[in-house]
Amino acid sequence: MTRRRLAEYGVICVALSWLPWLLMGVSGMRPDEGAGQLVFALAASGPSLAALVMWLWHRERRPGVRWSPGWPVAAVVLGAAAPLVTTALVGNLSELPGHAESVIAGAGGLIGAAVYTFLAGPVAEEFGWRGYVQPRLRQYFGPLATTAVLGAAWGLWHVPLYFLTGTGQQEDGLFTQEALVFFLELFPLTFLMLFVTERLRGGVPAAILMHAAWNLSTELIPPLGNAVWLELVVVTAVAGAAGWYWRRTLPA
Repeated sequence: MTRRRLAEYGVICVALSWLPWLLMGVSGMRPDEGAGQLVFALAASGPSLAALVMWLWHRERRPGVRWSPGWPVAAVVLGAAAPLVTTALVGNLSELPGHAESVIAGAGGLIGAAVYTFLAGPVAEEFGWRGYVQPRLRQYFGPLATTAVLGAAWGLWHVPLYFLTGTGQQEDGLFTQEALVFFLELFPLTFLMLFVTERLRGGVPAAILMHAAWNLSTELIPPLGNAVWLELVVVTAVAGAAGWYWRRTLPA
């Protein structure tokens, strides 16, 4: 039953996201102009909307979460660590304030940047990936296998954005080092979100907070260029440290 529900979720998620993006691409509608902004936002919310559809359709009860007080700080630190550490390692910290000020101004100020950071990605996706899919995968797989399956699904969902004019992904290009690093980074990020949601008992709020911290920090730091590979190494090391802690603190 769980496998069938996951398959149903996948079909609904793809329909809610990929079909509108396909129509936008065919019609020439841009995600940063007019009605295209609304259509794009709804399509980008496909993962969370698909979870809502599944919960309402099957009248499923969401599993309860035993809250732990330490997850908010951990979610922010784990989300922001790799971009900030990489920036420090390549010596770009002095450029960070000016670049961050420019990005925040372009987003309409602090409030605009904060709202966009939480809605575009964290809220739009995490009720689906970490709220619906992850706990069901965990019924069959351990942490590493769950990371592999969910990380691959998360990356595949993003692929159409590389063909949609007006997105940051399309500007980067699919067959570039930036795209390759992006897809590879999703795996350690998936593990870290599993860590904060399950091991630290933060649930979906922890995933939203960590996703927002990652998005915000990657936007505010100066462009890394070839140093994106260093960022991949750093976030993988952070995930490895989290895995070591998880294993070390397992009950005997």
